[in-house]
Amino acid sequence: MPLEEFLSGLLVFGFSTVKYLTGVAASLGFQQGLLPSYVSTVGGGILGVFIFTFFGDFINYWFNRIFPNRTKRVFTSWNRLVVRLRRNFGLPGIAMLTPILSIPVGIFLSLSLTKDKPRIAFFMSLSFLIWSTVIFVPYYLFDLNIQELIKAWF
Repeated sequence: MPLEEFLSGLLVFGFSTVKYLTGVAASLGFQQGLLPSYVSTVGGGILGVFIFTFFGDFINYWFNRIFPNRTKRVFTSWNRLVVRLRRNFGLPGIAMLTPILSIPVGIFLSLSLTKDKPRIAFFMSLSFLIWSTVIFVPYYLFDLNIQELIKAWF
């Protein structure tokens, strides 16, 4: 395996730990192939889920120490969207939207819904597997360019 392929896989893996769709875009840009793309994006997403799920309390504590005087607006359009999402779709809905939003946002929304961390990790991992299958299998096996398809729809 050449060094360039390894570094591109590592970069995709790193992007996928925080922002899943950025990792997917990088993987498609690097033309890694089906298996390396699948492994690097899903693996990075799952690592991000475990980091933010099991170390999220520490990260939140550290963030609040650095920025102590944050004032929150109580009733914003974002809060309304979050409440509607939690009521209508629950944890599976948040898990399916996490790759679109970002992994930390999805994890913190999930932790506000339930404290069952293994359940959160299961649904998030399943979501990454589904999203990767939907994106990479048509692209690599059927030569269907998803970017062009989305541009044609919008």
